[in-house]
Amino acid sequence: MALEYNKIAIYMPVDGYTITMYNNGNKGEDTMYKCSAKASLVLDQVRSRCQEDTQTNNKWRGRSGNYMYIMGRENADGKATGVVHKIAEDGSHKLCGSFKIMSDGIITRFTGMSKADWNNAMRNAEAEYKAKYEAEATEPATSEKVAV
Repeated sequence: MALEYNKIAIYMPVDGYTITMYNNGNKGEDTMYKCSAKASLVLDQVRSRCQEDTQTNNKWRGRSGNYMYIMGRENADGKATGVVHKIAEDGSHKLCGSFKIMSDGIITRFTGMSKADWNNAMRNAEAEYKAKYEAEATEPATSEKVAV
């Protein structure tokens, strides 16, 4: 749900932790991009996979070639979406598909990335989410009883 105020969209938090991150497109843009915390953590896992392969934030080696992703528009519901390009031998690239990471951190589509990579990214992101956010939500139990 987006509320309009002077042509500025104000988004409601999706999972209580809607965060802002940078758009790491192929041109080194520093445009801000908002998505849910879980979707952002999954993107962080994809970025770390890219760092392992190519030492960049958005390019990786797939089974049938080299790929890169470019972030798309913001989504009011916290999804992270964008397009995937396949990089040719001469360095040029061509649109070959897209990606969609739901606000709950589930990858529904990521062209050029194997299902094993999807599952690995989602599993690691979920563990990081639980350690980072759910630990903050639970209060430590006190062993002392105080009479009021």
